[in-house]
Amino acid sequence: MQRIGVSLVPHPTMTISEYVQMAQLAEEQGYEQLWAGETNGLELFTFLGVLLSQTSRIKVGPGVASIFTRTPTFLTMQAATFHAIAPHRTILGLGVSTRIIVSDWHGVPWDHPLERTAEYVDMVRQGLRGERLTYEGRFYRSHNFRLSLPAPGAVPIYLAAVNTRMLRLAGAIADGVLLTWVPLTSVGDVVAEIRAGAEAAGRDPDTVDIALYLRTCVTDDRPSALEWLRRDITGYTVADVYSRVFRRFGFAAEVDAMQEAWNQGDRERAKQQITDHMVDALGIIGPAEMCREKVAQFVDAGIDVPVILPFTPDAVAVSAYAQTIRAFRG
Repeated sequence: MQRIGVSLVPHPTMTISEYVQMAQLAEEQGYEQLWAGETNGLELFTFLGVLLSQTSRIKVGPGVASIFTRTPTFLTMQAATFHAIAPHRTILGLGVSTRIIVSDWHGVPWDHPLERTAEYVDMVRQGLRGERLTYEGRFYRSHNFRLSLPAPGAVPIYLAAVNTRMLRLAGAIADGVLLTWVPLTSVGDVVAEIRAGAEAAGRDPDTVDIALYLRTCVTDDRPSALEWLRRDITGYTVADVYSRVFRRFGFAAEVDAMQEAWNQGDRERAKQQITDHMVDALGIIGPAEMCREKVAQFVDAGIDVPVILPFTPDAVAVSAYAQTIRAFRG
């Protein structure tokens, strides 16, 4: 593997200084990219700004920032701030999140995700080039906005995509795609959709960088790791967008059984409907050599940048995260 990324997922026991240690470790180990996401805990850009300021080479970006909770001009300012902290090390991951997070938690209408994404990317690119924005879109507008900071220019924009239409849009307009929860058996089909989107837009498909989050636990305690990931998958399956994609990837029986138990209020039984087969297809658990071999299979299938997302069932996470990060480099 010539290229590899890492995603730092917040853990209730980890301190900011420990996250900094993990970012520095990933940089020392030769990781190219560092991503972090956002749900209802650490605010993404504040967190990443700290990591960016405490590293020197690794590229850092939100993976992903929701287009519904930040305006395009605000996100442009955040990216320009990153550029001021560490020039030319910013990457941007954008996505539409889910109805639960956007509408239920933030109280913002979640609608027209494809059309909004296209406008958003267009505006952000103009803003990052330092242009004066006079933009009249269907969903986003701006009059006479212009950065007062030095403009970063062409910051790579990756789009989070799970369904077919968003995969094709990402191929058409994005510098890269951030994938998640894709089993090895479906990588070829997903990559084909991205390439089709690029070709339809008259682009060279090889210029679209394809990254995939791989939830990974380097451990000898397989049963505990399986249970942790089973619970994580259950949480995602509650969201319609992920339940549909899991069905598309061949896990309809698990999804249906899980949702039936969930709707009856039996959370434990719901979790147990996520089979070991499904967990193994969507995550990587085991000794270091086995994990390396499985990640290499994703690269052979068409993934340009495997993004290791360390997880652990351990109460104290930092040493387990470090073990997983070290397993792929050095």
